[in-house]
Amino acid sequence: EVAMQSRITLFNMYLKSAEDQREEYKKKHEANVTKMDASQYTLTKNEKLSSTFVQLINERCNKISERIRCIYKFKSESILLKS
Repeated sequence: EVAMQSRITLFNMYLKSAEDQREEYKKKHEANVTKMDASQYTLTKNEKLSSTFVQLINERCNKISERIRCIYKFKSESILLKS
């Protein structure tokens, strides 16, 4: 019983830590995307990224985010099954 309670407590701490970390990196990512978008208006024509390249960057970031969500979901479900 004590071991099970400890396991549940550790799992909850793990989830909270993972969620906090995910939020932190999400905010950093959003700040970087905003900065990149803003720079497109201030740079000269030769320094600007093409709209296609910006679109590719955004699509890649979305795919990475999607994979991170899948991994997070898989890990949390597998830990719950082990409990």
